Amino acid sequence: MERREFFRMTAAAGLGTAAQTPGMAQTTVAGPAPFIERASAGQPHKGKVFALITPHLDDGPIFAGGTVAKLLNEGYTGYFIRVSNDEKDSYNLTLGETVLANEQDAARFVEVAGLKKRYDLQYRNHGLDDVSRMEIRVRLIFLFRLLKVDTVLSYDPWGHYEENPDHYVAAQAVEAACWMAADHLDFPEQFEVGLKVHGVREKYYFARGPQLVNRVVDIGPTVKQKAAYIASCRTMITNMVKSTNDSLAASGLRLPAFAGNQEAANEAYIQAAFLDRDKRVGAKYGLEYGEEFHYIGPSDELDNYIQAHAERV
Repeated sequence: MERREFFRMTAAAGLGTAAQTPGMAQTTVAGPAPFIERASAGQPHKGKVFALITPHLDDGPIFAGGTVAKLLNEGYTGYFIRVSNDEKDSYNLTLGETVLANEQDAARFVEVAGLKKRYDLQYRNHGLDDVSRMEIRVRLIFLFRLLKVDTVLSYDPWGHYEENPDHYVAAQAVEAACWMAADHLDFPEQFEVGLKVHGVREKYYFARGPQLVNRVVDIGPTVKQKAAYIASCRTMITNMVKSTNDSLAASGLRLPAFAGNQEAANEAYIQAAFLDRDKRVGAKYGLEYGEEFHYIGPSDELDNYIQAHAERV
């Protein structure tokens, strides 16, 4: 995953490339006040399926980990679809070693989160803009139909100023696949193996830059789960910490919390770079911690008409 600057203070200190962490200054595009989604008692979503679809392992845990935990707690069955092979995200490992390390971390994330299964599409990291969008879309449509996906969590295909091609290419493929999976004339050969049309009804889109935020999820009850999800991405978080330390050292600076034991340094980094951000987001809406989304839900206009006028046959 391509990282941006670490803290604003590091930019002021001439460390704009310190850790290249994502989206520290996310901007909400003006619009109506967002809906606040809070935890529901019991498991009201039992029987529903979500897919977390991201180009890189750490995208979902960082931007939507609290929401993933919330949906799982409420009865969803979850799947993880990782589009790239994450070969560019490690500290001083070869490409092959990086692929293996992040593959092992992806398995750890699925286990820690309690997701049912992971699907790796294995495209080259930072190279999705050279891959046919149609190819990615067809693979996603197959999985949506196979898994009967009701809800997706992914990057916002309309997020502004996204610098990483993997992010916007994957996001556009997800958005197109969501509605095309419900069309009986799109890839009908898939029906020969028993699949049926199945459109995705709900989308939680996150972004690193400005986006239209119309839903905020209260992740106060699940923030500890989110921290564990991010920590499972060991190779990537270690890269962020060590890269930050290198940049600090080059400017004659040091952060004691990021030095010493690697596990403790990773925990400190997760708190400083991600959970403190979620705390600031939550504070804007009167919450302890929050995650912002461009949410697209099912249209209830036809559903209401059907409910009022349909007859049993």
